[in-house]
Amino acid sequence: MRQRSLRVTAVLVALVVLAGCATIPTSGPVVSEPRQVFNEGQGGITVVPEPPPQGAPPATIVRGFLLAMASFDPTYATAKAYLTADAAKAWQPTSEVLIYGSGATPQVTGDQVSISALSIGRVSADGSFTGSEETQWKHDFGMVQEDGEWRISNPPTGLALSQDAFSSSFKRINAYFFPESSQVLVPDPRYVQSGAWDRTRAANLVLAGPSDWLSTIMGESVFSGISLTGDVTRDPGVADIPLSDAARSLSLKEAWQLAVEIAATMRDVTGVTGVRLMVDGTPLTIPGAAPDGSLPISIVGSYDSSAVGVPQTLAGVAGGVVAQPLVPTPVPVPGDWGETSRTIDSFAMSQSSPAQIAAVTDEGLLIGPVGGAAPSRTVDLPQLLRPQYDSAGNIWAVSSADPAQVSYVTKNGVVPIDTTQLGGMAIRGFQVSPDGRRIILVRQVASGAEDSPLEVGVALIGYENGLPASIGSWQPIRLTWGGVPLNSVIDVAWLGPSSLLVLGSSGTTAPELFFTDLDGLEIDEWGSPQNWDPVQMAVNVTSVNTQVYVLDRGGSIWSYQGSYSWTSAPGPASAIGFPS
Repeated sequence: MRQRSLRVTAVLVALVVLAGCATIPTSGPVVSEPRQVFNEGQGGITVVPEPPPQGAPPATIVRGFLLAMASFDPTYATAKAYLTADAAKAWQPTSEVLIYGSGATPQVTGDQVSISALSIGRVSADGSFTGSEETQWKHDFGMVQEDGEWRISNPPTGLALSQDAFSSSFKRINAYFFPESSQVLVPDPRYVQSGAWDRTRAANLVLAGPSDWLSTIMGESVFSGISLTGDVTRDPGVADIPLSDAARSLSLKEAWQLAVEIAATMRDVTGVTGVRLMVDGTPLTIPGAAPDGSLPISIVGSYDSSAVGVPQTLAGVAGGVVAQPLVPTPVPVPGDWGETSRTIDSFAMSQSSPAQIAAVTDEGLLIGPVGGAAPSRTVDLPQLLRPQYDSAGNIWAVSSADPAQVSYVTKNGVVPIDTTQLGGMAIRGFQVSPDGRRIILVRQVASGAEDSPLEVGVALIGYENGLPASIGSWQPIRLTWGGVPLNSVIDVAWLGPSSLLVLGSSGTTAPELFFTDLDGLEIDEWGSPQNWDPVQMAVNVTSVNTQVYVLDRGGSIWSYQGSYSWTSAPGPASAIGFPS
């Protein structure tokens, strides 16, 4: 009786998930994207599906099939029991996962059952997600009677899960790769069924290479002919990666690269302290490895751009001069920036020594040091957006003109960035990722229409001769809250290797702060103060509390304290920012 009780409980819980009840958290502390540590096989809700009841009507069969698809079962034997014999043979549940909007229920018309729901996207066989180009997903299950029982003759191509069911059954994993001629790891989000995540899956993700999308900025893989010869074992904390004979041809640098990529991908698996590449039981030589041939997981931090920083003092523009600190009382910075009043629309400050400031003024983009004389460099681009310093101390300058114009400003000159792949996109906001290979863009959906909706997406940055050269492979992030698209976006900021903060709304509601993953599949409302009119956001990710400030149109500054709590500092300020 105990076993049946557990089964009934699991089925009831899963039906709640399929019905679209909320599983998304609505509050939480202000912290950087957590480094999750996964136990192998750990995760979500364990759904124990029941086979089709005898004599069940068509609607019950479809509901049972939807529930069975949400279970982790490599064979999907129970789900196939709801199909006709021919459909069960042809169905390929591991080929893809179609994700549809939660809350949709099957519709019954006579003996036939169909479903119509918001189309979210698809997860391919390699675990990578692609947002849907279609607005709606509609499907007729093709109910027929076989041996006197109703069965489904037309299942989806692969799995079909509501967004809530998907979030409960799958976990997001970052596989990590080095782009061509780079020693900075770039995350490649993948989705793995909770019960299928282990050391072996992590190693296979790396050996299979980056997703089709990310591969456009990667060089040709030298690992394409290498595979695992068995499961990854652990002794005691070192994961032994059994590789095929082709691994013997790897150079020392290539072996090191493979080991670091696997270590980065596997660091979220509990108990793994290092990795060792093995061929026929013998460790491959890896530069920097321990005497036993293992590379410690801790080495990954040296190549991980997503490492969190330390708390910083907010800077801003008050009275036409740059001040730091800005709150509670503005203190002008030394030199010309703190002495000469200017009309500054936006600015960026570097962490170099001496610190540099790049400010958008009526003279164009002015660049000069803190504590020095007047700015000595200018960049002439129309309708400049807020600039950004990267980790090399260079500046990204983006024009909001239509079509987009982007420049990369170094001490040696201005490098124009090829944006032809963006197809004439009008950009209204941007932020380059810490790894320098991805860029979040806020674009105007209808080019040339100032009042058209705004859309968030991510694009890839291509490099030539060690410098950014192009932006392309645009991929929209379909953000919804309560089933309504967030198409009025004010500002965005990276919060982790594959997560964002978005300041925006549906256009008919007050702006709020949202935390979301890079695919828009998980979204969490962080709330808003009453009666605000936000225009800009400044974010600094730290290991303690992530600092989030929002500038109001009236010049006051809001600071997010967590759990929907905000405090206000007096203004007026006209721009805010953290050194980067």
